[in-house]
Amino acid sequence: MKINLSGFHVLITGASSGLGFEMAKALLQAGAAVGAAARPTKRLEAACEKLSAYGEVFPVPMDVRDEASVRQAAEKVREKFGHLDMLVNNAGVGNNVGAGMNEKGETPQIFDIPTEAFTNIVETNFTGYFLVTKYFVPMMAEAGKGRLVYVSTSDGTMKMKGQIPYGPARAAAEAMAFILAQELPRYGLTVNVICPGGATDTGMCTEEMREFFKKSGRTMLPPSVMNDTILFLASPEAEKVNGEKIVAKEFEAWCREKGFRA
Repeated sequence: MKINLSGFHVLITGASSGLGFEMAKALLQAGAAVGAAARPTKRLEAACEKLSAYGEVFPVPMDVRDEASVRQAAEKVREKFGHLDMLVNNAGVGNNVGAGMNEKGETPQIFDIPTEAFTNIVETNFTGYFLVTKYFVPMMAEAGKGRLVYVSTSDGTMKMKGQIPYGPARAAAEAMAFILAQELPRYGLTVNVICPGGATDTGMCTEEMREFFKKSGRTMLPPSVMNDTILFLASPEAEKVNGEKIVAKEFEAWCREKGFRA
């Protein structure tokens, strides 16, 4: 999708790798200025150094689980940008993160799931979306316009065997997005959900998953699968798109159904 996003300001969480990195790259190439948010590590610095080859990017160190960290990051973005046109809630962790999760290549039963691992996944994938929205939306509401995008997963994954707590956390965040799509238009804001539409080759994938796809002759989706969708949602054409869930793998079909140009 060819669009000019000069003067368009975006904040993307989880931008140091995977889907977030690729979406940041696509938006930068279209002319947007991007705040790349992730936990304060050398990986964030390295990602921003790579992204700087494509446009104006600056690192936003932020732990989405930590309210003080999110609040400080919002203040930093306000000082840097002055206004924010798009917020992409993308930071997330899968069930392959945390002691006691998938350690033997098998998903633990609910009575074996460590509470600490459960809490970390929920705080990142659900509470983190709440905190980031809470502190970044005000600067968009003040301007009377803005676009919120919540990255989620497929409906099937949410209910799939072995997806506790990842699936329920994503389902909760998605429900919050659809509630906000009813509450925030009064401030000139739109809220939409996007998801890849299948297993995607990111840090959430285990080596067992990659090996399974390789042996079965199936191909995982590339991390860039969301790029056309996020560019569309940043474009003038999507100004009034609200309360939608767009599956990136099926983006062209969705555009035809809704009467948009893919």
